[in-house]
Amino acid sequence: MKLPAILGGEPVRREPWPKWPHYGPEVMEAIQRVAESHAYHPMFGGETEALEQAFAAYHGMPHGVAVASGTLALQAAMAAAGVGCGDEIIVPAYTYAASAGAAVDQNAIPVFVDSESLSQGLDPEDVLRKITPRTKAIVVVHVNGYPCDMDRVMAIADEHKLSVIEDCSHAHGALHRDRKVGTIGHLGAFSLQHKKNLSAGIGGIVITDDETMTENMRAWRNYLLKSVGHNWQTSEFHSAIAHAQLPFLDAMNEKRRANVAALLAALGEVDGIAPLPGLSNTVPSYYNLILQYDVESWGVPRASFVKALNAEGIPMNMFYRPLQRWPIFTEANMYGRGCPFSCPLNEGGPVDYSTVSTPVADAICDHINLEVKVQPTSGEREMQQIADAIRKLSAHRSALASV
Repeated sequence: MKLPAILGGEPVRREPWPKWPHYGPEVMEAIQRVAESHAYHPMFGGETEALEQAFAAYHGMPHGVAVASGTLALQAAMAAAGVGCGDEIIVPAYTYAASAGAAVDQNAIPVFVDSESLSQGLDPEDVLRKITPRTKAIVVVHVNGYPCDMDRVMAIADEHKLSVIEDCSHAHGALHRDRKVGTIGHLGAFSLQHKKNLSAGIGGIVITDDETMTENMRAWRNYLLKSVGHNWQTSEFHSAIAHAQLPFLDAMNEKRRANVAALLAALGEVDGIAPLPGLSNTVPSYYNLILQYDVESWGVPRASFVKALNAEGIPMNMFYRPLQRWPIFTEANMYGRGCPFSCPLNEGGPVDYSTVSTPVADAICDHINLEVKVQPTSGEREMQQIADAIRKLSAHRSALASV
């Protein structure tokens, strides 16, 4: 086997990795249409309303509310669920900071729960352990596009009369028991940020079948002067971009799944590397393919493996850590003077996230997960190159230990 590039050999790939997203002529036409309309604000154009209707219809839901970002989609959903001062929101420790930051923006307290190992979504048993009389809602995150255990989560929520908000920012078009994610909980929040499966550069959208929640979210994203309002609105440009790509979402997801199949077939059996299985009766949308790395089998720290893989021309960037270890939560002082974590309305008292234990999420973030890019702009050649690079590194494990 050839020598790894990090040890002086030739890399598997020299050219840049295919860029994502890739915008086709439909998007260019949509941008031109909005530009020529001179109606860039949703109050004066029809693009945002059209996106809301089409996105809701794609999910078989009656209502969609578009906002300026995925984080605002989460905050709008939490507000619609009645989340406010002193409430606790259950959030997985393994997710992006926005899933919990939106709760803080509602003056609520995130309560972090561990992951289960099949989908890496939140662990329902840990949810049960963390519910208190102050719990208002559960945020589930279909992280990396793998649907989590919605059957168990909804049963718990029904028993304890809690709202469920699905964070689907990685999971546009993923399926749980033949239902699209975002339609199972009480509200589904999506990001349209540029890396996502459905990309508009920036933006977000919430879907629900609750008419009152919909009316409230639409009121809160504007300054209507009847109650506290916000400027949460997206632009007609971003709405048009997302709408133009929606008809291709299923095909783009199928390309991701085909890439996963091609990679796993090319990789074959490699000791110490195994794909995340996901839950039965689910169909991931593969924001990333997750390969699980066994550091004991390899005898090489994951950071050294990732560095060696990057040297082969294969992009990989591991940055996740459990949320309780992010500075904004370890300091528990988002807006100064300890608020909202030490707010008098927080009847649970000051928050100390240093005591939070999430061993599965810790392992996922620290040394197990490998996030493999399988975007539709890649194909069989790129998947073969990933497999070739991993097998090359596997043949030189002992030498990589010193990298």
